[in-house]
Amino acid sequence: MESHYEINVALNGRHLFATASRSCVTREDVRRVYGMLVERFPVKDGFSIETTFINISGTYVPNLQSK
Repeated sequence: MESHYEINVALNGRHLFATASRSCVTREDVRRVYGMLVERFPVKDGFSIETTFINISGTYVPNLQSK
């Protein structure tokens, strides 16, 4: 299972950029990065910042061979 946080920054409602999956893998990471982004991209200037926790899981599938 793989999980990470993604932080999206928008300007006037339009997507501007998002963090990479490797940027925020722990709660401490996301708090640190979010804090920096809030300082540099203030709401008063039209920015919005949203955080999403993404959890990816998979299931093993044995080799499927046609007969």
